Amino acid sequence: MNIVKKLTLRHLKENKGRTIITTLGICVSVAMITAVFVSIASFMQFYGDASIFESGNKHAEFYYLNQEQLKTLKEDERIDKIGLSANLPFESDGFMLPGSTGNAAKGNFYAGDETNLQQMLTCQMDGELPKDNTEIAVEQSFIEKNKLDWKIGDTVTLQLGERYYEYDYEDENGEMLHEKSHIYGVNGVSYEEFIPANEAQFKIVGILHNNSPTMIRTKIIRGLSAEELAADINAAITLKTVNTKSLDEIKDIAEKLGVDTKSQDMWRVNKDYLQSKFSIDEDSLIATSLIPMGLIVLIIIMIASVVLIYNSFGMSLSERTRYLGMLGSVGATKRQKKQSVYFEGAFLGIIGIPLGIVGGIIGIGITLKLVGSKIIETGMLMGIEDSSIEFKAVVPFWTIVGIVIFSLITIFISAVIPAKKASAITPVEALRQSTEIKVKAKNVRTPKYIRKIFGYEGELAHKNLKRNGRKSRVITASIAISVILFITVNSFCALFTRVNGDMDVPYQIQINLKADASKTVADDLKDMDNVDDVYTVNSQQCEVGGHIDNDYENPIAVDDSLTNTYKGLWEKQKTIMILGIDDDRFNKLCEDNGIDSSQYYHPTSTSCNVLMLNNLSREKGGAGVFSKNAIGKNIYYLQNEDDECCFTIKDLIDYKSDEKLFSLVPKSYFAAYVPASTMFAFDNKIFEDDDYNTTQCSNLVVETDNHKDTEEKIQTYVEENSIEAHVYNMAASMESMNTLLFVLQVFVYGFITLITLITVANIINTISTSIALRRKEFAMLKSVGTTQKGFYKMICLESLFYGLNALIFSIPISVLISFALNRLLGKNDVPFEIDFVLYLCVILAVFLIIGFAMFYSIQKIKKDSIIETLKQDIT
Repeated sequence: MNIVKKLTLRHLKENKGRTIITTLGICVSVAMITAVFVSIASFMQFYGDASIFESGNKHAEFYYLNQEQLKTLKEDERIDKIGLSANLPFESDGFMLPGSTGNAAKGNFYAGDETNLQQMLTCQMDGELPKDNTEIAVEQSFIEKNKLDWKIGDTVTLQLGERYYEYDYEDENGEMLHEKSHIYGVNGVSYEEFIPANEAQFKIVGILHNNSPTMIRTKIIRGLSAEELAADINAAITLKTVNTKSLDEIKDIAEKLGVDTKSQDMWRVNKDYLQSKFSIDEDSLIATSLIPMGLIVLIIIMIASVVLIYNSFGMSLSERTRYLGMLGSVGATKRQKKQSVYFEGAFLGIIGIPLGIVGGIIGIGITLKLVGSKIIETGMLMGIEDSSIEFKAVVPFWTIVGIVIFSLITIFISAVIPAKKASAITPVEALRQSTEIKVKAKNVRTPKYIRKIFGYEGELAHKNLKRNGRKSRVITASIAISVILFITVNSFCALFTRVNGDMDVPYQIQINLKADASKTVADDLKDMDNVDDVYTVNSQQCEVGGHIDNDYENPIAVDDSLTNTYKGLWEKQKTIMILGIDDDRFNKLCEDNGIDSSQYYHPTSTSCNVLMLNNLSREKGGAGVFSKNAIGKNIYYLQNEDDECCFTIKDLIDYKSDEKLFSLVPKSYFAAYVPASTMFAFDNKIFEDDDYNTTQCSNLVVETDNHKDTEEKIQTYVEENSIEAHVYNMAASMESMNTLLFVLQVFVYGFITLITLITVANIINTISTSIALRRKEFAMLKSVGTTQKGFYKMICLESLFYGLNALIFSIPISVLISFALNRLLGKNDVPFEIDFVLYLCVILAVFLIIGFAMFYSIQKIKKDSIIETLKQDIT
């Protein structure tokens, strides 16, 4: 090791505080880079595992292959396994328990050979898989729901046949047609029919426990007969090796088979799994979203890290200026002086990179486990339970390589400028320190008001900032960057939540059914356990603004109907939901707002009065959308030449957070209210020449604290009473959206926290080093009579000026960036508002951090002797 490197190491040991903080800065930077790489790798692994769990362990599937095509497939050396499944005829693919009529007792078979059934098995199973068409494996849930005592080894009888339903529809010529639709899958309809063909006996050889790949289609699987194996058949393949070329290999296999790759009825590729192995096409989620997003985050991390780590190397160079000059005087070359800075970066990197990688893996591992559990618990991935699959951190070799490369690039870029400056230091400049302070007297002149307001100490503090030039700018820039990053990311997250947090509806279950059955069902549901409330919410969706033609009389989509806050709202298409609510609830809503409800009960053949909610954000005190000019404006229902039917705004009402009727539609939609009886009457007049009245539907919504059990009870009630109804669990959708927001917030706030930690550490490091380098200056001030109180006042004012300078730049820039994000993401739906509480907290935090750094540093030189300090040969 040469003398330059030895001196560099000694310098790092002597300045342990700065060395530790710089190393921590590198650690945090590497930890964030690690988090990005490990997050991508972990997501890809989870994505692939989830794909297999949901759809089976297969890479592609080809349908309706003849025996010649099947032979070609078996001869392909790239294929590891081929599983075969049958295309069962409609008349015999359905089954029903003999003597039963409910939908729970019906279903369809899935028939495959042993290899195929192994590919499709991803759950826990008792027993074994069927080997032929006389053996079956049954879902445990099917046995429990039908209260059967089936067990492995039993022989059971099933009625075979076709499941279907019939419906009428009107063709483009106005002629009424009758159709029969085959039902395939576990989700039938309450009014389906079953055509029996024959009975057959089967031996139960296995019990399945929620097998996702098959249970989305059936509750019973069976083996294949010899006749089915000899007929046209489906083939699921798995490749021997999956890599970036696998998608092209599958396409090549399809071409050799002569399969029409443009038709999804002839083949299907498990693109989700292939993408997890980076076998992607141009339109894939990985290529269009994940990789670009990861690169953007990496670039942001690198920029922030470079700006801040560079500051540490710059301070280190300032401390070493004199001895680098002395080395130059005894023959050290420019290259050696430059390498001293690179050696410092390499040495700190050797320590910081491994620590950062370990810390990043541990941190992201804990985060992903929490986030993954949250995602799985919501049921966003159908069939996946917490015990079935785990979202965990994975660290393949390519991630380590990527982390090290990006970390080294970050450290290298941070050291480039200080290294260049180090190589240019001459012995004369080093001894005279002429490059440290380059100011003229006129450049440090202080405005008179500074002395009048803050006194002599304030003037001295202001001059110090100007004297320190580059160092002051570095400190100011570090603080400004931190403020901009923190405020911008907070604004983005808040905006994203406001724009997308639209599933906060008060009910959990929605039931769509015939209008004439609505009241009876509502009365019955009110007596059901765990049901808190049941009410009607019918809706009609109207589109206004944007490109929609509004050449009608007195339309709502004109600018004079809007307040100044929402000017430009009609530039894009907007949705207005007209809600028909129970008459008594509508009357109460009018009464609470001092409105006469009678004016909403007598629609004409082309017009109906509505009560408009004058709020889009669903926030108390939120800005009003409409001006008084909106009253009397029309919202057109049927936009065609023959029918110009409209809803007319009669009154505007303000938002109240305690009124659940105001939360019945998404935040990005407008809401208007009308009595349910009026909406039915209006629809009847519009469609009086059609058969619409006989098929008119209504929506009941249910509030409950136990949505899963209540949904099952309602579904059972509907089936037992043969009610034509569809039951939707809205709570599951709301949980999914809330989970997405939660995941976003975890990563966003985690990211900004780490960025802020780097910034704070480097601000403290910068100020500490700056104070240490000014020991001689402070000693001189004390030698000419500066009191301890005056000295502290000067330091306080320096902190104030640093903070003010940073905030003068960062606050306006943050506001502009936040405004740009609002225009980009808000789409005029969310008016731009400044979060004054956030800004005040940031301002307070800035002054606290600077003040702490200043006084922490001062305490370290507090006991310095004036004479001894002045005698020291320091910069």
